Amino acid sequence: MGYDFCKLRKNYDALYECNGCQVIGSMFEKRQEIESKSFNNPRALKAVFHKSLEELKICANKCATCRVLYRAIWLRQITKEEADRLQRLPGRIWAQLPPSQQGSASNFNQNLLTIGVGDSLQDHTIAELSCTRQQGTPSVNLSAERTHNTVNAEVNGWLRICHETHTECRNLGRSRRNPSNLIFINSTSGMLRLVEGSKLDHVPYVALSYTWGVELATEEEKAIIKAASTKERNSHERREGFPMAGLPGTILDAIRLALSLGLRYIWIDDICIVPPVDWNEEASKMDEVYGNSYVTLATCSSMKATEQIPYFREAWRYKTGACRLYSGHWLANVDMPLNEIRQRSNLFTRAWTLQEERLTPRMLYVCGQRMYWSCSVSQQVETGQNGGLPRLQGSDRFAWMRHPQSFLRACRRQDLAALHEQWLELVQAYVKRNIFNSADRFPAIMGLAVQYLGPYTDENEEVKGQEYLAGLWRHTFAQDLSWSVQAPGVPERRLDSVAPTWSWASIPVCSDIATQKMVEPTSDFALLEDSRLGSGGDLDKASKVVKRGAEIKSVTVRGRSRRLLAKASTKREWSSIVPWHNAKGEFDFSGCISDFIHAQNLSTGQLVVYEPHKQEVVAQLDYLLAEKGSRDSPNVFSGSDLKELGGNGYQDEYSSSKYQRVGICNSVHDSFFVAAPLETIVLV
Repeated sequence: MGYDFCKLRKNYDALYECNGCQVIGSMFEKRQEIESKSFNNPRALKAVFHKSLEELKICANKCATCRVLYRAIWLRQITKEEADRLQRLPGRIWAQLPPSQQGSASNFNQNLLTIGVGDSLQDHTIAELSCTRQQGTPSVNLSAERTHNTVNAEVNGWLRICHETHTECRNLGRSRRNPSNLIFINSTSGMLRLVEGSKLDHVPYVALSYTWGVELATEEEKAIIKAASTKERNSHERREGFPMAGLPGTILDAIRLALSLGLRYIWIDDICIVPPVDWNEEASKMDEVYGNSYVTLATCSSMKATEQIPYFREAWRYKTGACRLYSGHWLANVDMPLNEIRQRSNLFTRAWTLQEERLTPRMLYVCGQRMYWSCSVSQQVETGQNGGLPRLQGSDRFAWMRHPQSFLRACRRQDLAALHEQWLELVQAYVKRNIFNSADRFPAIMGLAVQYLGPYTDENEEVKGQEYLAGLWRHTFAQDLSWSVQAPGVPERRLDSVAPTWSWASIPVCSDIATQKMVEPTSDFALLEDSRLGSGGDLDKASKVVKRGAEIKSVTVRGRSRRLLAKASTKREWSSIVPWHNAKGEFDFSGCISDFIHAQNLSTGQLVVYEPHKQEVVAQLDYLLAEKGSRDSPNVFSGSDLKELGGNGYQDEYSSSKYQRVGICNSVHDSFFVAAPLETIVLV
């Protein structure tokens, strides 16, 4: 039968503790014993304490420590898919204790206990807990039922406090216009009705941020998702009234959640964008749709629209209290930081949701086990006490992430340099996200572009002095050109039909790029493209400027240009210039010190060009170049320059004056363009 981990005994706090939890307590004693011996190096300790997750669940009925451990495991499960995957994981449940701090037995007052599942070859870390010598923060015990009155009361408290006392949040609203259409929820009959927003005074409404997840859906689920959308043939019927029944699970639960918050209107894209209205036309209004919402619901728990938001939250199955191991260490669950939710949730791998989050003044994150809140003034996690309990939050490994409302704050403060820096960061985050239809690359960020133009808009809502150019901006065009890929893409995946090669929008979906924040244009560079502003009226409204800018396929610029490869340059193997012992990223040209050579790294896309007795030039290619010999060298164009940063490289594909981008030179010596002529070229 093996060892009985579930056998119980009472500890000195008169609480039941199982043999498995005794094993965890003994790890602390074992570590102290090991580390008290000066000839032993500190090391992590690992031990199995239950045979399966199901056994842990059963034991938690009586064992106080197992309840804390069981909750810790479930608190890490953000989505339904993660929860389902957890229950399918085979293997035993183990705990791991790190070496004591500073390698001394007298310094293990604060520790992090790791919980995992699996055999040694297939371990999965599934939770972390705090272990301290002193009793820490009080235990949080929430309702396991997501729709419980206490849950609604806490969320309503966040909403009320924000709307009543946060002047800064109220000032982040875009306008007092309603979306073109809203869904009215009849709380008495349970019926829904599609209404025209322009015929209503400004009403408080919920905006929904969710994922269709069509690529993950079965054929039956795809049919359900498709049936939810409003079409020309059923739009009249929906304006008369239609039932909730049959709507996808995420949408249905979002409507119910809106009702529980006392709100009667909700905006859901697939229902509220009514044909024959152009989808791109509505996409240009997302700054108002999300910016004017009373609150935006981010359904982090769903991978696809047909999934319901979990009703029963397994993390709160058992109530827990203060929990002490027999070693004297107190166990406590650690709150997952909101940034980790934002980083790990499938919702935020979707391109459309970037602007949905960054355009809203108030965001409610609905996760599988807990609710989170973010507005410009505060961030909260559900505690059952309207934020009244102290929280134990783990180290934020994603502290580098921008606050969700930071872009709105930058727009309002009209700090143009800070605003542009945020735009570059948004682009960097956006390009790596997935998008089902690549033709939506520009529409899915259009609301952010419209919001960006806010500081450049006059009292007539007409844009003055700034222009959108295929994802780049006129005032910072040279700097915006200076993006670079982290790894070369597959040329066949380039989005030629979406954007010109010089725009980041042409890079394949789910690419990693870096944008340059500290770059100035060279003195010789000029954007010669005529402005399309000045027509006045609707044509100069921000939404029109952005839509027009997304259609641009070429620009005319002036700068110094020269060949990247000398005609005498010969190709060398990458290994011939990179010593095997090289740890500093240096290149060794001693074997070709008097030769013109170039070498390409097929893994990273780096292209190194060396001319005798000169500093090498290092380029980052967007796509790997086919070897055609030095006669077909790309040209280097002096667009921007900061210290060693050079200009963008383009390959002549059409004529002597039309160039496609192939990469960027990020290391160019000062004399590189000394003899280069000033040229006017067209970038396509």
